[in-house]
Amino acid sequence: MNQLSNQQIEEALRNSECLISSFEVSSAYERLAASVNLHYAGQNPIVMVVMNGGLIPAGQLLTQFTFYHRMYYIHATRYRNNQGTNELEWKFKPEIDLAGEDILLIDDIFDEGITLKAVVDELAKENPKSIRTCVLLNKLHDRKVQEFKVDFVGLDVADRYVYGCGMDYHGYLRHMPGIYALKNV
Repeated sequence: MNQLSNQQIEEALRNSECLISSFEVSSAYERLAASVNLHYAGQNPIVMVVMNGGLIPAGQLLTQFTFYHRMYYIHATRYRNNQGTNELEWKFKPEIDLAGEDILLIDDIFDEGITLKAVVDELAKENPKSIRTCVLLNKLHDRKVQEFKVDFVGLDVADRYVYGCGMDYHGYLRHMPGIYALKNV
């Protein structure tokens, strides 16, 4: 990943538009947390954050969870130099026994779903009791992997290159509180 100058980042921000406001995102986190709390009431799941994108959504959700849970992170990617590949590369996979456990995976966006499905398929080999998925955004298009659905979704977003709330613009701007996209792209 190449480093961008502050001027390049500022230029991107000037040429971007807010698709989903920080207020709408906060409301989505509240609705997501309520749904997840209802599902896991009385349970004790393992919450796994899918890095790097899931960090900010997880941070927003975890403080609103009312059920007991253990927390870990995983880091798996199909991307090399901002280009998608067909191979899943594990950068970090927790060395814990998942057999018989309820697992909640938190990620930033359900785009095509290739990476998230591959992570779920890999974790399923360890015989957990259940695996559920939670994302802030669902990108609206028809290129999704077949026979895979996300269990908890905060908001739908247009089929554009989006950033903010965990999603990056060339490695930057994950911290933005709303969802943004370049204009005219």
